[in-house]
Amino acid sequence: MIAGAYDWTDDMLKIKSMQKKFRDSFNGTEINPARWEIGATGGGITHTVADGAVTISTGTTLDDELTLTSRTTFTIPLRVMVAVNMSQRIVGQSVWLELVSIDPTTAQPDGRSVAAWRLDGASATLANYEVQSEGAPRLGSTSGSTIPTTAPAGWSVLELEPTNDECYFHGRLLDTTAARSNSYVRHQQIPEPNALYRFRIRVRNRQFISGISAVANNGSGAVRITRAAHGFATNDVVTVADVSGVPGANGTFTITVIDANSFDLVGSTFTGAYLNTGWASISRNLAPVSNTDIKVQFVTIADYAELTTEITAGRGQSVAGQGLGVNVLSTIPPSVTPVGGQARNTSGAVPVLAATGYSANPVAVTTARGVDLLATLIGALVTKPYAIPEADWQYAAAAGGIINTTDVVLRAAAAAGIRNYVTSIDIRNAHATIATEVVIKDGATVIWRQLLAAAMPAPVEITFPTPLRGTAATAMNVACITTGAQVYVNAQGFAAP
Repeated sequence: MIAGAYDWTDDMLKIKSMQKKFRDSFNGTEINPARWEIGATGGGITHTVADGAVTISTGTTLDDELTLTSRTTFTIPLRVMVAVNMSQRIVGQSVWLELVSIDPTTAQPDGRSVAAWRLDGASATLANYEVQSEGAPRLGSTSGSTIPTTAPAGWSVLELEPTNDECYFHGRLLDTTAARSNSYVRHQQIPEPNALYRFRIRVRNRQFISGISAVANNGSGAVRITRAAHGFATNDVVTVADVSGVPGANGTFTITVIDANSFDLVGSTFTGAYLNTGWASISRNLAPVSNTDIKVQFVTIADYAELTTEITAGRGQSVAGQGLGVNVLSTIPPSVTPVGGQARNTSGAVPVLAATGYSANPVAVTTARGVDLLATLIGALVTKPYAIPEADWQYAAAAGGIINTTDVVLRAAAAAGIRNYVTSIDIRNAHATIATEVVIKDGATVIWRQLLAAAMPAPVEITFPTPLRGTAATAMNVACITTGAQVYVNAQGFAAP
């Protein structure tokens, strides 16, 4: 059984394996044509690649659009991560980070299924998430959802995570130890699980809003739309789309603002009854007043095969002896017989992977005996190649360096049966004219020798793949062979049998 494979929230055993990986960190000076297909409408939106990011500059022409579409295709379930930063968030601009379904014959987006983040003229810490399924209109979140900042001083990492039964939208700050700070989910509409998808960055000089709560007769036979805090002004020209039940509301109209939350469509005719599907959207035919730079630092995509196994015995209420790939242990620990010559702490439940905690090196066992894994006293597994942290030692060069031929103690003699080992040194001769040999000694016996030139501009760092090994209970020393040099030695090692 894979550790952590049981999903307690969904009450299922889930096993996932990666099958396709995609990443672009935009290193270089241009978009990689093997990874991205570039499309543009109008020509006023430009892009550049520099300093590990692609920067898309919007210009100020209404309905100019630029797209970067991955050439690689993906299947659901998958996960997308995008790091994005914007110079400003103003009215009249929209940025989509979107998975778009494609026609399997042409490999081009077919407008049928989508999962997307949409960034527009709202606050730097707000965004909308959208889904589309099987050709229905996009279902957008009704108002801005909180995300980590996209302001120039910060990078927001936005994630798309569609599966075959739900679609998640996540946010987090770039390069932080904190967990995801914002997560949202769609169930009522999700992208078609069996379609092929490409990822697309799309920038357009037009702002779209969702969240129409009412479409009604204004009392004079025209259409009145209610949308909280719409932000429009009388005589604005807007395009309304995907209103269900009132066909006369769809189209392009000049508007008369009634109040902050409602406006009338001039020249429209109201018929029918509004059905609030969540699909309706409004956009204003107004170009942005200034340019915005949208920076994307990386795009990472991975799709994976998912195997979900339902546990039927007790419907997730695990009991002793129940088969879960491994047996759930009884709460009563069985008796334990120490092996390998080292006693174990047998109180409490038996650990899945046993390691013995030490604050000093244990007594060495005889050859061909089993030994335990080592851990600290709080159970952190020791993965160092030689010894536990408490057995490490380090020597710092004396002020002024070594200027004579007297032995200098790197590490004093250890206890009986314990040797000193040297794993690495850095060494430099700072004297302007005098060169010297330098030796490391096991007591009085030379076990390493090197010639140091005069006036070395920087220290030489040496790591010993096989550590220098001293004799038990014997000091490890260093000495210069020539008087008058000025040698700085720093050394690291450990003590062990």
